[in-house]
Amino acid sequence: MDVEVKGAYIPSALVRLDPGEEVYCEAGLMVYSDPSVGFRYRWLTQGGLAGVMKRSMGGIPFHLQTFQGPGYVAFSRQRPGEIRTLELKPGETVEVAEHSLLLAERSVSYDCFYVPGTGRVGRMIGFWMDRLTGPGKVVYHGHGNILSFTLAPGETMEMDHGALLLKDASVTIQAYNQPLGGGLAGHAMSFEALHVSGPGRLALQTLDPSRDHPAP
Repeated sequence: MDVEVKGAYIPSALVRLDPGEEVYCEAGLMVYSDPSVGFRYRWLTQGGLAGVMKRSMGGIPFHLQTFQGPGYVAFSRQRPGEIRTLELKPGETVEVAEHSLLLAERSVSYDCFYVPGTGRVGRMIGFWMDRLTGPGKVVYHGHGNILSFTLAPGETMEMDHGALLLKDASVTIQAYNQPLGGGLAGHAMSFEALHVSGPGRLALQTLDPSRDHPAP
């Protein structure tokens, strides 16, 4: 499988598939394809009916689309940003923020999990992440620019939840409320953020995909 990034402001990933090669993605990301490429659905059944309902309520798909070679097919998130490709070794796991995975090879196993929030009204009631385990290629879209870090054991960062893009499974995250000053007013005006701790790789994005951004 060959991946070529096309475009700059709103990029796409052009994938060339040999006979028998297959990739999967969320529905609605395919831009165009060779007529020789085949399509089918891949249903997600983790957690049974309760899991399907929870993902649906959270805006996470309960099925994926797969594309089989030979031929070419292009994918895009149709938002400003950058596209990166990551080659996973056997057993290597990364976790990608919701609505940031662009595609993955068939050999990459897929799961998703829920990150609890702080319990406050708003997005930080929790969010979803995709869990991908190699071997194989993973292609992901960073909204805005992608910032890459490698955290040492015990090294920590604080970040806005919308900035989280990708992390190694060894990197832990926990939601918390950051007060804006002391007293009741400071706690009432607190904002939700993430506490992140290493070791492992961490990628951030400079645009929050949950917010609307005006066109230039």
